[in-house]
Amino acid sequence: MTRETFVSVVAPIYNPGEFLESFARAVGDILSRDHRYYELILVDDGSTALDAARVRRLLDECANIRLLRLTRHLGEEQAILAGLDVALGDYVVTLSPGADPPELIPEFLAAARDGADVVFGVRTSRRGDPWWLRLGAGFFYGYVHRVLDLELPANATHFRCLSRRAIHALAQLRRGRTRLRVFTTYVGFAPRYIAYEQVGATAISHSRSPSQAIGTAMAIVMDNSPHPLRLVAAIGLTAASLNLLYAIYVIAASVVRHHGVPVWATLSLTSAAQFFALALMIAVLCEYVGRLSMRLQDMPSYYVRGEETSAVMLDSDRRNVVASAELPAMTSERVVPRDAG
Repeated sequence: MTRETFVSVVAPIYNPGEFLESFARAVGDILSRDHRYYELILVDDGSTALDAARVRRLLDECANIRLLRLTRHLGEEQAILAGLDVALGDYVVTLSPGADPPELIPEFLAAARDGADVVFGVRTSRRGDPWWLRLGAGFFYGYVHRVLDLELPANATHFRCLSRRAIHALAQLRRGRTRLRVFTTYVGFAPRYIAYEQVGATAISHSRSPSQAIGTAMAIVMDNSPHPLRLVAAIGLTAASLNLLYAIYVIAASVVRHHGVPVWATLSLTSAAQFFALALMIAVLCEYVGRLSMRLQDMPSYYVRGEETSAVMLDSDRRNVVASAELPAMTSERVVPRDAG
């Protein structure tokens, strides 16, 4: 990676407040030390209280900033994907302002320069997370690693670095609400991990409620494995088999003893167990069918309200053409659709 390498940084923001200016200036200072060509893409994730005057001042004073405004709040991951769609860099770094230290950007770029197409940031502790989230995260990662065999880095954050090759692969894979943490499982890139300590959460970082955390976990599991379907099918077959065995027992006892077997004691239990298994199967099946229906809808995953660029831009035209020595297969200008594909 040389000084001529184009580097993009994508940062989702949501009601950032005064922190935005210091963050943008810090990223610009870090990138300008080692790179002639760079850009900072701020993706406004449907903010309800974004100071227009502060944003305008930032665009007037800071170099190479692009502001992408989404029409509504979709969450950090979708905002990052929107930023990846418009990024021009040979390498693209994504991070969460206020939680991920910009000082580590050169380390992520160095790992990518050494041949890693995907570099994940992994936080060393879950400090600040509520107890229920730490407990649920332990169960979730154990399940996806041991049962689903998914290559999902535990405690991964939005701090990542992607090569242009990886972004091309991601564009081909896009479907619905793509999860960045699992796409390397499909494309086969060997990821590299960088452990670091997050600097803390601010108003820019998105806090998650229990329902959001559970929804994210369900989406990752159901979008990448049929295991829940097979599990509830096995439960249903087990319940049906037990009921069949009990029916055989009742018939046999009636023939041998010449009198009926009192079934009132177990009738309620077997009926309840069978109904529970049936209801569970229907619920999981409905969830899968609903997700399949969303995937089949030919609709963009986000809409852009508007895009603004900094008044201080690069000193010369630089198309996103990667040098053949770095990436032999990628020598053309990138064009990526903004839909869910």
